[in-house]
Amino acid sequence: MKIFDPIRKQYVELTPEEQVRQYCINVLTKQFGYPKSAIAVEGQINLNSMTRRFDILVYDKALKPFLLVECKRKEVKLTQQTIDQVVSYNFAIQAPYIMITNSLTTYLIEYKDGEYAFLDTLPAYR
Repeated sequence: MKIFDPIRKQYVELTPEEQVRQYCINVLTKQFGYPKSAIAVEGQINLNSMTRRFDILVYDKALKPFLLVECKRKEVKLTQQTIDQVVSYNFAIQAPYIMITNSLTTYLIEYKDGEYAFLDTLPAYR
């Protein structure tokens, strides 16, 4: 089965992780008003001479990384290891905000002055 991805503007396989990714895109764009044009899906980053993929990256109005999103299947429990994985990706990306979700549980993290802190809600797009 396939689903239309409004960011990539193409049909993609509806895997369990893709379901969560599309749910997250819907929340970001419809509930929080993040513009589709500011969102990248499944991009590559270089980390310690290895290529890794991020799920979603939102850019701010100045085209700087704003929000790094990691999507896991609903069945995957979000653990400290999951958080560590995304934080390591963010060393390369340097987004001030991180979101980790399996659509049942969501963690929002702010990176400021070299420190990470949990948030209660997503920041307004800027």
